[in-house]
Amino acid sequence: MLQILNSFRGTGDQFLIQWFLLLIMALTVVFLAVTFLLLKSKLKLHQIYFAAVLWMGIIFMAVLPPLSAPDEVLHFAGAYELSSKMMLKTPRDEDGNIIIRKEDEFIVNWPGDNDLNKATVIGQILSRPVYEEIHRSGLFATSEEGESITLQQPVATTPLAYFMPALGISLARLFNLSAFGLLYLGRFMNLLMFSVLGAAAVRRTPVGKKVFFAVSLFPMTLELMGSYSYDSFIISLSFYLTAVILSHAVKGTEEKIGWKDVLEMGILAVLLSPCKMIYSTLFALCLMIPIGRWRRPSTIRWGVSVFIIGALIVGSIVFVNLREVLRYVNASGVTQAPELTSSGEVNTVKLHDMQELLQDKTLIFRIIRNTFQILGTEYLGTTVGMWLGAFDRGLATGTPLLIGFWGTAFFTALFGHEGESMLKLWKRWFMILIAAFLTFILLVSMLLSYTPSDTFYILGVQGRYFLPYLPLLFIGVRSAVLDRRTRRIRWLESLSRLMLSAEILMNAAVLTGCYFTVVSRAG
Repeated sequence: MLQILNSFRGTGDQFLIQWFLLLIMALTVVFLAVTFLLLKSKLKLHQIYFAAVLWMGIIFMAVLPPLSAPDEVLHFAGAYELSSKMMLKTPRDEDGNIIIRKEDEFIVNWPGDNDLNKATVIGQILSRPVYEEIHRSGLFATSEEGESITLQQPVATTPLAYFMPALGISLARLFNLSAFGLLYLGRFMNLLMFSVLGAAAVRRTPVGKKVFFAVSLFPMTLELMGSYSYDSFIISLSFYLTAVILSHAVKGTEEKIGWKDVLEMGILAVLLSPCKMIYSTLFALCLMIPIGRWRRPSTIRWGVSVFIIGALIVGSIVFVNLREVLRYVNASGVTQAPELTSSGEVNTVKLHDMQELLQDKTLIFRIIRNTFQILGTEYLGTTVGMWLGAFDRGLATGTPLLIGFWGTAFFTALFGHEGESMLKLWKRWFMILIAAFLTFILLVSMLLSYTPSDTFYILGVQGRYFLPYLPLLFIGVRSAVLDRRTRRIRWLESLSRLMLSAEILMNAAVLTGCYFTVVSRAG
C-alpha cells in the first residue's frame, strides 16, 4: 500500500502523501485522547461521547468525500431547496428544477468523468480524481457567479430533517464559500446535530449508555452522521426518543410525569414520524411507563396521553407524507417505474400487494424466511458498514472488524453497566418484541413498495435501516443472572470502556483501507 503513496513523490499528487500523514496523526490523537478520557478523566460519559463522535465523524467526512453516501445527492438537493426558502430566494425554476449557484453546478455535473453526455455526481464513484478536485478547488474561493439548476429531485419528507444541513448551506452561501466549502459545512451541521442529540441520549438514558456509544461508532453510523442523509436525523432522534422513554419507564412512581414530559414526547412524535413512518413504532415503548407515574394516576389520564401522542404521529404523517403512506400500503400491487420501455411507453411493474398477503396468510412469513436465508449475512454486515460509500465493494470493512464491532456492542450491553439499574424482565422482553415488530413492519413495507411479484425475497432493505432501533435489542439482552455473577469483577467495567476506544482503532483500519482504495483508482 505504501508503494502507492511513494509513487506520488515529485508529482502533482504529492499532496496525497501529506493527507495520509494527517489522517494517521488525526486518528492517533483521537484514539489516545478518547482512551485517556474513558479510563482516566472525570468527565461524564455523554461528554466523552460528544467529543469522540464529533471528531470521528469529521475524519470520516474527510476521507469519504461529499455525496458519496447512499442517496446523499437526493438529500443534498432537499437541503439546498430548503436553504433557498430560508434565505427567501426562489427555490425552483418554472420547470420545477432546483436552482443552485453556478459555482455548485459541477457538483451534480462533474466534468472529471470525461463524459459530456453524462451528468455524473461528484463522489458517486470514488477515485483519485475526486481528491484532486477537492485539493484544486479548495474550500473558500469561488470561481463563478450566477445561477444554474440541478435535475436531482429531493426525497419527499419533512423539511425539518434537512434544517441543520440547510443552515450550513445557507451560511456557506452568505459567506460566498466554494462548492466544496458549501458541501462540507452542510455535512458538518448534520454531524453536529447528531453529536448533540446522541450525547443527550447517553446523558438521559438510565440504562445502556455504552450501547448507544458503541452503535454510534459503527462505520456506517459515522458515515451517515457526517453526510447529508436524513438517516443522521432519524438515528439521532430515535436514540434520544428511546432514552427519554426509558428514563420515564425506570423511574419510580414517586416522580410524576407532567405536561412538559408529554409535550416533549409529542414534539418528538411530530419530528420523527413523518420522516420514516415505521420508526413511529418506537412510541409503543411508552407502554412500559407505569400508570402510577402520572400526577393523578388513572387509566384515563394514561390513555389520553397515549392518544394525544398517537394523534400527533398519525396527523404529522398524513400532513407531510400521505403519498408515501399510500405507496407503502399498495393495495393494487401495480406501480409505474420511472424508466421507459424501448417503445417509449411507461414501464409498469407488478409488485406484491396487500390482497395477495391477505389471501395467503403464510406467504409473508415464507418470504421473510427466504429473505433472511439469502440476505441475512448481508444485513449483519451492512448494519455495521461492510460496504461504505454507495455500497462500494472496494470500500469494505473486513469480516474480523465486523465481528469486532458486533462483539463490542454485545459486550457493552452485557457488562458495561457501571451501576445502571436493571430493567424488569418483562420490559426487556418487550423491547426485544418492539425491535422484532419493527423489523417485521420494515420488511412488509419494502415487500409492498419495492419487490416485484415474481421475486420471493424482499428487495430494498439495507442494514442501516436497523440502526435507529438497534439499541433496543442490545439493552433487551442484558441478563440479571449474569449481572449477579459478574458484579464483583471490577475490571469488566474498565474493559468495556477500553473496547469503546478499540472501536476507534477498528475505524482507523477501515478509514486507511478506504483511503488507499480511493487513491489507487486512477479514475
